Amino acid sequence: MSDSNSSTSWNNIPSPASASGPTGSDQSNAFMQTYTARRRQILDVLNVLTSLGIQNDIDLPRVAVLGSQSAGKSSLIESMSGISLPRASGTCTRCPMECRLQFGETWSCSVMLRFEFDSGGNRLSTPREVSFGGPISDKADVTARLRRAQRAILRPSIDANKFLDDSDLETNGTSLSFSKNYVCIHVQGPQVPDLTFYDLPGIIANVSDGGNEKDIQLVEDLAKMYITQPNCIVLLVITCETDFENQGAYRLIKADESLRARTVGVLTKPDRIEPGNEQRWLRILRNEINTLENGWFAVKQPDFQQLERGISWEAARIGERDFFSTTQPWSNLEDKHRNRIGSAALADHLGQMLSDLASTKLPAVLASINRLLGNVDQELKKYPAPTYDDPKREIIMLLRDFTKDVAKHVEGLPPSCTDDPVDPFTAGLIYSINKQYDAFRLQVHRTAPQFRPWESHDSIDRSVQRSLLKEVKEDDPPSGCKGNEFYIEEVMDLAERSRTRELPGNYPFAVKVTYIDETIRSWRDLAAKCFEKVRDITVDHVNRLVQDHFGRYEHGGLLDAVSNVVKEQFNRREITTKGKIESICRGEDRPCTQNEDYFFHYRSKLLVKYKAVYKRSKGHGSIFGLSSEDPHNVRRLVNEAIAALARLNIHGLKPDDLVKLFPENKMDPALEIVSEARAYFQGIVLE
Repeated sequence: MSDSNSSTSWNNIPSPASASGPTGSDQSNAFMQTYTARRRQILDVLNVLTSLGIQNDIDLPRVAVLGSQSAGKSSLIESMSGISLPRASGTCTRCPMECRLQFGETWSCSVMLRFEFDSGGNRLSTPREVSFGGPISDKADVTARLRRAQRAILRPSIDANKFLDDSDLETNGTSLSFSKNYVCIHVQGPQVPDLTFYDLPGIIANVSDGGNEKDIQLVEDLAKMYITQPNCIVLLVITCETDFENQGAYRLIKADESLRARTVGVLTKPDRIEPGNEQRWLRILRNEINTLENGWFAVKQPDFQQLERGISWEAARIGERDFFSTTQPWSNLEDKHRNRIGSAALADHLGQMLSDLASTKLPAVLASINRLLGNVDQELKKYPAPTYDDPKREIIMLLRDFTKDVAKHVEGLPPSCTDDPVDPFTAGLIYSINKQYDAFRLQVHRTAPQFRPWESHDSIDRSVQRSLLKEVKEDDPPSGCKGNEFYIEEVMDLAERSRTRELPGNYPFAVKVTYIDETIRSWRDLAAKCFEKVRDITVDHVNRLVQDHFGRYEHGGLLDAVSNVVKEQFNRREITTKGKIESICRGEDRPCTQNEDYFFHYRSKLLVKYKAVYKRSKGHGSIFGLSSEDPHNVRRLVNEAIAALARLNIHGLKPDDLVKLFPENKMDPALEIVSEARAYFQGIVLE
């Protein structure tokens, strides 16, 4: 059926008013039966769609009961549904309740819990509706069942079935102040009107001592979530025992013309009107003030004493009729307004409004459903065939392809010219990991001890100091760690204080170990951070591969199963790898190296440089000709000295080696210590 045809068939339903005329009472009765049956069919469709949760995706026609606390909403719902709601439980107004009322040959009631939001108030991707206990055949059992259901909604962390037992009503689980999830009650019976509506928590202006002030806004936001839906009929409940202007529920619809056009007003507790104010409430009922497009109704429910005595639903309806027919000024109400009196008239009017709205909107709803189904069909085409001849083989093949792909990425894949170099996945696993290793290597290099072979308190010319610093920094890492600079007198002071029973001129090995430890102490943290970055890159990379290979099996459970196995393997490998890193770091706790040639070479080179720099810091000329007035003469003398030593059978000398011939000074032990400590670092980092 096309949308246009569908719309025509729904709109061809005549209104009850068209049944009057010269066709006779028999035809009128037959028409009303047909109209009532069709209206029930429409409302049945709404009930089915609502139970499926389609209202989360499509704005379905609905009725929402809005009112302030103590406005008489619960009594109004009892009068329309014929069931008794929980009273004095502290929970009956703290979560919405969906009432699905339906005509039936026999009376029955069922209660469900509808979960559309998590504990944080965020909408669930897949709502769920669960039965709460079995069907109820005795009206007297409804109140207790609803009380338990509402407590279960407010304590989502506890198994809902525990609340079916009275002994569990005082469970100590954390209770929410209010909840967006709601209790669904489905009532069928011979005197039950065809109607579905939502009872919302009452609008509050204050909270009790110890209460949460945020609950005021929370309840208001919850109400707005329902009433702002374009297809929502708002049943505004106003109590006659309080000034109209003081009731916050009316404030929510007052300023919105489109919302006022969808609102039906109902006045409750007319027996509580202060003497002398009757005419003002009558003017509201006549829609002369505080006007609404759909007008106002007035209802009268049993008082507290009648409820305590257990008045029956039938007796309550008789009492309502007697009140309006015998009590002034209601008994003298004009005939044209008398159809606005009583719960039955209100329920019938709401049912007619809802069915008329549904008959108008259902074609569009049907089109929206078909569009959504089309989207689902397109999504389903992305999924694999639902059946396999050999499911086990299919899974094995999927796992084989996945492990092969992982192996390729671990081995290393060449980049493509279309790859995004910023994306670690397209840039390649090995490339991304190597970048972290390069950064780690640089960080380790920056921890090198930076010795300054001059005394910090020496007054050295700035130009000479810059020259000295430039010369020693040739072996320092770029942007080294702050705090790694050591001046020669500091080294000598530590050496002197470390001496115990050594012979003169000897200093403990522990001095060199101290400076080496200063270097390697931070390596554990650097290694741990490098590991964490490499691990995160690898985990993200493999998870992308898992999603690529198994993402389409998300709903079948295979994606979760593979993800859990991969996570478990990563956890195991992480423990093993951390153990190996710790073992490597422990191996560096005691200075040791097999790279002897490099160590001796670098120690000798540094000692020569440090001695020369120290000599220059004291204002002595340098054999390198850097501060001599006659560099050509210095070079000539150096060459003659090397030639003379060669004649003494001492070959292979370089100009730098002549520094070793300098006379000893008090800082020589410190220069030897720093040369050896720095040479050790250079050897283990670069070997």
